[in-house]
Parts: sequence; structure tokens; C-alpha cells
Amino acid sequence: MTLSDLQKKLKKAKFDAFLVSRDNVFIGQDIRDDENLIRHLTGFSGSAGVLLILPEKSFLFVDGRYELQAPQQVDRAQVEVVCTNKISLADWLKENLAGQKIGYNPWCWSIRDILRFDGVEMRADSEFLPFLLSGQKAKLYEYEKEYCGVAREEKVAKMAKFIQEKRLQAYFISAADSVSWLLNLRSDALPETPVFRAVALVDARCHVWIFTDNVDMKGIGAKLNIFPLSEIPARLKKFKKQVVGCDFGTTATAVMEAAENHNVKLVPVEDFCQEQKATKNECELRGIRNAHVRDGVAVCQFLFWLKDHWQGKTELDVVKKLHEFRAAQDFFVSESFATIAASGPHGAIVHYAPTAKTNRVLDDNSLLLLDSGGQYYDGTTDITRTIALGTVSPAMSEDFTLVLKAHIALSSAVFPKKTSGARLDALARQVLWREGKNYNHGTGHGVGCFLNVHEGPQYISAACREPFVCGQVTSIEPGYYLENNYGVRIENLAEVVDSSYQDFLMFSPLTLVPIDKNAINKYLLSEEEIKWLDDYHQKVFEKISPFLNSAEKELLSEACAPL
Repeated sequence: MTLSDLQKKLKKAKFDAFLVSRDNVFIGQDIRDDENLIRHLTGFSGSAGVLLILPEKSFLFVDGRYELQAPQQVDRAQVEVVCTNKISLADWLKENLAGQKIGYNPWCWSIRDILRFDGVEMRADSEFLPFLLSGQKAKLYEYEKEYCGVAREEKVAKMAKFIQEKRLQAYFISAADSVSWLLNLRSDALPETPVFRAVALVDARCHVWIFTDNVDMKGIGAKLNIFPLSEIPARLKKFKKQVVGCDFGTTATAVMEAAENHNVKLVPVEDFCQEQKATKNECELRGIRNAHVRDGVAVCQFLFWLKDHWQGKTELDVVKKLHEFRAAQDFFVSESFATIAASGPHGAIVHYAPTAKTNRVLDDNSLLLLDSGGQYYDGTTDITRTIALGTVSPAMSEDFTLVLKAHIALSSAVFPKKTSGARLDALARQVLWREGKNYNHGTGHGVGCFLNVHEGPQYISAACREPFVCGQVTSIEPGYYLENNYGVRIENLAEVVDSSYQDFLMFSPLTLVPIDKNAINKYLLSEEEIKWLDDYHQKVFEKISPFLNSAEKELLSEACAPL
């Protein structure tokens, strides 16, 4: 099915337009490349986007991260790109398609998203463009207590208590990472994310019904009530005239339709698992810290290799070599996302990932933006380093140092408990704002424990009102991007910890890799900022050097020497 085929099909289906989400039934979760309808129809490979199909022309809605990437990947004669940082999808529809019939697949759109289209005539249709779900059978496996810290039965009991306190009879868990966390289950369904792709119903008496497709359960000792996804309406029917809670932001509109058809009252209630999952227990934190030591060793060894071997190498060479170093580490399972190895002008494309078609040779006197991460059995990592190749220009050095200052401003912050992500976001940006500069992505995101590399509910962004609490893990990743020239981003993961002041929190860095001093203009840094950097590098050396050989230790000592 091509975009042209669907455009011809619109009139017969009695639609003026059709809205295509990148999601399938697992809304807000990662998908496989072979399930990505938007990529199949347009060529756009980004991790977020919405396609609006009209009879003559289609529109691709993306956020600021993909403002540069999307126009390069689509056929602009067929598809026009709209940046939602400038106008929201809902507002665009109201302004341009008021009174027209817009179709959508109710399994691919959340209840909240459809409610936002108030004033637009939306019509559910699950047959016009069915969602794609890989037929590959995924291996399901237990995530042992020695890594997750809390038994499945204890988590389910706490959730049942939550259901009772909310005066519900049951709760529909629509987020696959929530199901994975609650039941201590993982799978290999996705190449870079070990979630068990399932949704579930939990009642107030600790009964759990799991809904999934294409799963191999060999090796699972526990007795689990597993049903195909098609059984969701039939199981909901058992709660006729009762109240069932769900997260309207991740629950498919089709579930609401099924509930209404069976006289089940579906009400919006926050996902118990999301907040519980975001606040790591001591067992998880211990594993995450250990994973970052191993990841730090791998990335440092890669940087030492790169120092003497980058000439003549390509972006894909970088991706391959970094994987080799990570794969040699204990407990390594996979990358946590497709590695971003962006040389020179590609660095300005926020989520660029090299392909055979775009692959370029590394340039002398340029910047290499390298954003990567690993899935280790005891933790998930995510790190960005911007690396000077040769001698960088004064402008590159100045922008690198501004981003470093922004990173330090947030990393060294002490803030009251329950401070929101929006307030923390401004602490980093104000450094760049003073120079009339900014970046079109969030400053940080939560990270799972051998789960999604991006998880909520806390984010460091202007839109986030969720408070930060002790025990959470977040990225800190300000950046700056000069179109057609270069990009700079410096990212560490950090643990939220208590400060020395009562009722105040701070960040403790988890990522243990030197920041490239060759790109720094030290005269732009204050004494306090230099001290932060020197202290951070001292910590890196202390934690990583015991795992290196003598030659590597010498290189790390040089990279971590005081500025």
C-alpha cells in the first residue's frame, strides 16, 4: 500500500483525510522498523511524527528534533513538513480542516489525543489502514529479583491496593513498559528495547489478565493468564456496570469503544506503575551504577581508539567500532537505541542516524556528535559526547563551551524537593539564552532499568509539570545546532539524590566518560565551572581506571587531567 493508493482510497471510504500515527496498539512505545507505517509511506525514519493524508497532498507533522531531518527524507512534491513547535496538530486541523471528515485507526490513537481534536470531525476506522505488528515470535523471559529488587507478587499487591484506594474495580494497563515492570518480564521483541509488548487488566483482588500476540513463553515457570490482543473487549465485558481506570494518554480509543459497548465505565486515573517504576529501588540503582562503570570503560576504550584511527573512517565505521567495545562488556544485551554518529553538518540534525546512503567520511578540523547507549542486564545507559577531530574553529569551541556551561549549570544545581522539569529546564537554557541561542528538544528524560531508554513521567522540558524525587534517573543533555555546519550536545545520565540541605535535591552523575577538553575555550568558564569539570574528571578516573591496561590508564589520565 503506497501513499498514492491511500489517497485514491479516501473518497471511496468517505473520508476527506486520514490521520496516521507512528504508533501501533502499544501507544508511546518503541516499534520495529517493519511496523513503521509512516516510514513505509514517506521515508521518514524519526521516532515521532504524524502523517495527514489528503487527496492531493499529505502533511507530515514533526517536532523540533526533526525539523531538519524530515524534509531531507520525504518527497517534498508529495509531502509537506509542518513543525509542531510552531503550531500544534490540533490547531492546524481546526484551522484547515474544520467540518471535514478525518479518519483514524482507534487502536493507534490514545483517548487523550482524540479528545484534543475537539471541534474536528474524527471518525474511527480500523480497516482503512490497519496497524502493523511484526509476525516474529518474541522470546519472553523472567527478570530476576536480584536485578529488579522486588518480587512480582509484591508489586501486584501494591497495585491492587492502589485500585482499591481509587475506588475502582480494575485497572487497564496500556503501557508495555508498565506491564514489563509490574510483572518482572522482558522480551526480545524489539532490537534495542527489552520490553514485553503487552497490555494488562489488574483487578482489586490481584488477578492479572495479560494481552499480547506472537510470544514464545518457553522458560517461564510462573502460571500467567495470557490471551491474544483480540480478547481485550471480551475480558472488559466481565466488568460490566463497574468502574475501570486507565491512563487516557496511552490507552487506545478502541479500548474506550469496547468499554462503552459493554457498559463498563472507563475513567482517567494515573498509571500506578509509571511513578513507581521511575523511582528506582536500591537494587536497581546498584545495578544501574555498575552498568555505567562498564559502559564508561567501553566508551573510553572507543575514544582512545578514535584518537589515532579516525582519519579516513566513516560514520558507520564509528557505529561498528563502538558496538564492538560495548559488546565485549559483561551483561551487554544490545544498544539502547540506534547510535547517532553525526559528522560535521550531520551533527545539526538532532536525531540523525547514519545509513549506507547518508554515510560520510569524518572531516578534519570538525566536530563529531556521538549519541549512544547500551542495554545491560542490570541497567540502561545513554551518553552523548561531542568530539573534536583535529583543530576546531573558534566558533565551534565557543558553542561547545556554552553547551558545557549549560550542562554544568543543571548538573551542579541544588533545588527544592518537588521541583518540576519545566523549572529545571530553564536552569540549563538560560546560559544559551543569554547569547540568543536555544535548542529544539528537551533537556532531559527519565531512563528505565533494563527497559525504555526514554521513560516518564518526569522529563526536563518546558512542558513538564511532574516533580523530581530522590531515586529517579534522568539525562542532562543541552545542545546547540548550527544548520549545515555542526551540532553540539553533551549528555550524562544522573541520579537524583538528597543534597546536604534538608528538603533539597541534587544530581549525582552516573555517566563516567571524559568531556573533550580539546573543544573547550577555558576562558569562557568560571572558576566554579572549572572546579565542577575537574571534580567530574577525577571521579571518572577513579571509577574507570581500575578496569584499563597501563596504556589506557595513561590516556585516561591525560583526558581527565585538570583543565
